[in-house]
Amino acid sequence: MDDVASEIEFLRDNANNSNRMDGEVDFPTKLESITLYEGKKFSTWEICESFLDVWAKKRTYESNSNKDTGSKRTHCPFLINTSCPKNKNPDTSVFVNKIVDKHNHELNKDRIKFEESKKFTSEIIDDIKFMTISCKFGATAQRKFLKSKFPLHPIYLKDLYAAINKFHPTHKSLSNDEAKISN
Repeated sequence: MDDVASEIEFLRDNANNSNRMDGEVDFPTKLESITLYEGKKFSTWEICESFLDVWAKKRTYESNSNKDTGSKRTHCPFLINTSCPKNKNPDTSVFVNKIVDKHNHELNKDRIKFEESKKFTSEIIDDIKFMTISCKFGATAQRKFLKSKFPLHPIYLKDLYAAINKFHPTHKSLSNDEAKISN
């Protein structure tokens, strides 16, 4: 377990080389030896997620079958199943149960870079949380504010709506509030 944790720490420290001008990430030689297999054990969900994130980014992908160009949904068979069993797992470890490492489409590294570039920073998330909860601002006002405060960061409505929804009270929590007030 300590080996995986130290690998993740190494990856965090060394895989994010942002000093390259072309945006490419230099993966150190140690990354080449990182393997994913059924039965691999992680001490926490966070370490598991970090490992899988780096593992996926460092892989060189090739198409494993014909590309489905008829629709956006490709029914790709790729799958990584992980779990943290409650029984017979005193360390509450996370295990890789199943891996189907087959794709029916090409994987585009530019798409991964695009997804990374549009992720909201913690500062942006804090602003969205404040504007949603405290100011009750809608998506349009928040988008205008964020575009002016962070002109170099892309703000896509779909991502903004998803972030806003994380901070909206649910119907269940609202009904609990009503019950507390009526008593």
